[in-house]
Amino acid sequence: MTPTLTPLTDEARAAIRERLARTGRAQIDGVLAPTDAQALYDAATRVDYNVVTRRGTGHVDLPAAWLASLTPDQKQALGQAVQVSAQTDFQYLYDNHPIYDLVQAGQAAPIWADLLAFLNGEAFLGLMRDVTGEPQLALADAQLTRYRAGHFLTEHDDHAEGKNRFFAYVLNLTPAWRIEWGGLLAFHGAEGNVAEAFTPRFNTLNLLKVPTPHSVTQVALSAAADRISVTGWLRGR
Repeated sequence: MTPTLTPLTDEARAAIRERLARTGRAQIDGVLAPTDAQALYDAATRVDYNVVTRRGTGHVDLPAAWLASLTPDQKQALGQAVQVSAQTDFQYLYDNHPIYDLVQAGQAAPIWADLLAFLNGEAFLGLMRDVTGEPQLALADAQLTRYRAGHFLTEHDDHAEGKNRFFAYVLNLTPAWRIEWGGLLAFHGAEGNVAEAFTPRFNTLNLLKVPTPHSVTQVALSAAADRISVTGWLRGR
């Protein structure tokens, strides 16, 4: 399945371009045909995810089968260790399905291989070059992320030496979300306040310039859904 972009008027493109230039962040509502976004969400609820977090100073992938082998006490201890480290260090806890890596390994399901091809096609990258004003955009990587109750991502700015990241993107897929469920993409202001926060609205593409200090607020225990999205970076060669 190759997704279809919803056409944007010149006025809409200009408004997105102006907002990105002024604030470094913007949203494109209804970016895909609604049936395509729904199909991606339905498929994303059926894939196998790893749990990802940090130990010490490094990223770790925790396969679902390994986590299932732990005793309840071991799972509780792991969760507590992650929460404690988040008090002072950069930390995260969420589920990941590595689309880009699986495509590179020839192991991706067709729907995700098609999605990555779409994200790297001229229709999407051309739109991104137009609204961001960045002509060097040449590559989009991608992963599925699923934030369940208790999951979070602390402050960071997405800069990674040698990765040529110009913008980060988040394509939100969960059909309905309430602000009080958390999982907000929060932008950090200079004086310790939240400068702005984006709710993960269905079929909305969030764009943010790299580097931009931001975080994903913890998903509430009362959340009635998982926060599922396709995330990645728009990069140069």
